[in-house]
Amino acid sequence: MTGALLLAAYRALRPQAPGPAEEPAPSRGLALAAAVPSAALVGAVGWVALGLEAPVRTAGSEALARVAESGVESPVTAVLLAFRAIDTLAEVVVLFVAFLGARVAAEPLSHAGPGDWLRASRGEPVLVGPLIRFVAPMTLLAAGYLLWSGTHQPGGAFQAGAVLAALGVLLRLTGRLRPSEATAPGERLALVGGIVLFSAVGLAGAGTASAVLAYPPGWAYESILLIETALSLAIAAPLTLLFSGSAGLRREGR
Repeated sequence: MTGALLLAAYRALRPQAPGPAEEPAPSRGLALAAAVPSAALVGAVGWVALGLEAPVRTAGSEALARVAESGVESPVTAVLLAFRAIDTLAEVVVLFVAFLGARVAAEPLSHAGPGDWLRASRGEPVLVGPLIRFVAPMTLLAAGYLLWSGTHQPGGAFQAGAVLAALGVLLRLTGRLRPSEATAPGERLALVGGIVLFSAVGLAGAGTASAVLAYPPGWAYESILLIETALSLAIAAPLTLLFSGSAGLRREGR
């Protein structure tokens, strides 16, 4: 997803005027002034790290010893949704804020995006349609499996959300989804639903479990699975919209 976003940013920043763009010659003095302190800092950190003694007790060992208390079997999910749930909530909030910042700085849509010219020209290769019809349901199935398996093995909301975002990027690249200046109600629900649900369950835990972001006794598994489902959409939606560079998406009319 990072690579896709970087390519989208490069396309938006590339000069639209014909002819090669002139790039300023790099300053060797400035490069040297930045490289020397950077190398010294990396060397100092490495030297200190090599001299550290291995701790007797680590956060990983403590988490493994208390996985049974989290309500799930996967140590990774236990850490993300139970032992440091506030960090996970903050990460999703940061992703949402990044989308809001992109919308504030974005310019009005004035040109076709990737895949739009292909659909408009009716010159799409014959195998693209059947490939999308096969890949799309398989991707949804894979995302659902990653989401469900996250409670007892590697997987979870972030992996499922990234897979769903990859599907959104694919549909955008092939012109199945077109940019829109307006954010539809369903898109708004996907963007904020995970944050609202996570926060609501966390605040409810203050009354039922005597701690914020704690889960009601006996309902930890169900609560985590519900939160991860909403977080998958809260992760996939902003990533797809960031790649598209638009406030929303709409299906291509056939």
